[in-house]
Amino acid sequence: MDDTDNRLKDAGRAFLAAAWDRLLEERVVPPPAFRPYLVVGRDYFGDSVMHLTEYRVLEDAIAASHPRFGADQPLHERKFPGGLIFSFLETFIARLTHAQEEFSPDAPVAEQSLNDLIGAVHADTFEVACCRRVSHLTTSDGNPVEFTNVRVEPVNAQAADHERELQRIISTTIPGAASAFGGDQLHDFAPPESVITVRSSSAEPFDLAKPLSRRIERFMLLVRLLKPGTSESMAEVQGATHTVREFKPMVLRFRGAGPGFGSPTQRAAHVITLGAEDVCRVDGLGRLLAAAEQPRTGMAFTSFGMALEKFLLSFHAYGWSEQIVDLATAFEATLSGKEKDDVTLRLKVRASTLLSTHLDPAEQIFKDVGVIYGLRSALVHGGAMREKALLKEVRKISTVPNGLPDGTAIAYAVERLRDLVRRSLLARVCLAASDTPLWPLDGDIGVDAAMVEDLSREAWRQAWRDALTEIDAVASADPQTRSEKL
Repeated sequence: MDDTDNRLKDAGRAFLAAAWDRLLEERVVPPPAFRPYLVVGRDYFGDSVMHLTEYRVLEDAIAASHPRFGADQPLHERKFPGGLIFSFLETFIARLTHAQEEFSPDAPVAEQSLNDLIGAVHADTFEVACCRRVSHLTTSDGNPVEFTNVRVEPVNAQAADHERELQRIISTTIPGAASAFGGDQLHDFAPPESVITVRSSSAEPFDLAKPLSRRIERFMLLVRLLKPGTSESMAEVQGATHTVREFKPMVLRFRGAGPGFGSPTQRAAHVITLGAEDVCRVDGLGRLLAAAEQPRTGMAFTSFGMALEKFLLSFHAYGWSEQIVDLATAFEATLSGKEKDDVTLRLKVRASTLLSTHLDPAEQIFKDVGVIYGLRSALVHGGAMREKALLKEVRKISTVPNGLPDGTAIAYAVERLRDLVRRSLLARVCLAASDTPLWPLDGDIGVDAAMVEDLSREAWRQAWRDALTEIDAVASADPQTRSEKL
């Protein structure tokens, strides 16, 4: 160990002793074993320790140890030691609490924390992870599945131990992840649940969180397109994967109430099950989607991009009415084309033509789309509908079983529209992904003519199923079946 590291260790030990005494005076330490990670600004004020002489000595030692802390660095590139110092202190306190040891700056946990501080000071790159908790998603054998740059790990625990196991999974990747919740209880429970984890490294760790979160969202898009389900994003923990870090754990909560007791899709829960055989399917659909989208320079938005966004938003909605509006918008953006007249009729014809199977005949799709769009029109065009009339319309939908409670019947109606949107998006991707696309994403010429001629209609219907067959995912073209329900 060189003189720089020795200086860091000496300064670090002295700081731990002085900071512990100050926090002890303020009754901040020792923390309870259930909440061992303190957070500056929440559990104690930074100036409680920043005015200590030992703090300034450690700050100077860190600044002298790596050029990125130097005063000669441009202000927008210069790093400051404070973030590492507070993280170092909080990591030590957490370890001391876990070990149930009395305070000592020479304890093994102090040595471990000092080594982590030295590693963080000298590091040029930092690994960041995002761990997202999702509902109604598991794996076929209960073991984690490694996708391309994405890991899916099911939460295998009884209800009483569910939260503990969830925290264990996330904290294995992001130490001290529980501190991000600030002691709050999410009060969500929508088993089977899984944790989706992605990682990446960079010299600028804070710049990684959004791209990593978008990677999870893209993965969830592909999974939701391939497999019908009600898997919702509940919460996401973001942070560096090492203990002493500037990017400490933070939590992202998603739009809507999440899959708690009031979730609009909870009553029609439909689980997505993933296995090793799905890795090639997800990768294959990702390639098809990339080929179909093609870069469109200068475009602020596209109709198909809006369709994908609204499809995803339906999994974060506050209630069934918002889900209907989001999904109807996605449906139109996927199938209706640029003409503004007779939109509902065009949707009914195009959907029943492209999506019909022996499980879901064209006449059934045609009628269901008509019913759903009647509800959508009442919602967005200033209409009104009595509850009795709403339920009467909902029960006309072919996939709503007889005898369901009112709220459950509405949830089944939402899931019918979502499945139609899912298959429509798949069809558009597959028909646009080839070198000579039958239906480009930015084109609509000749579509209706092709759908009224017997040979071309059958060719289009078969073409998108053939594309799915090539990635071993032709089953995704079929509708969600009632037997797959929880």
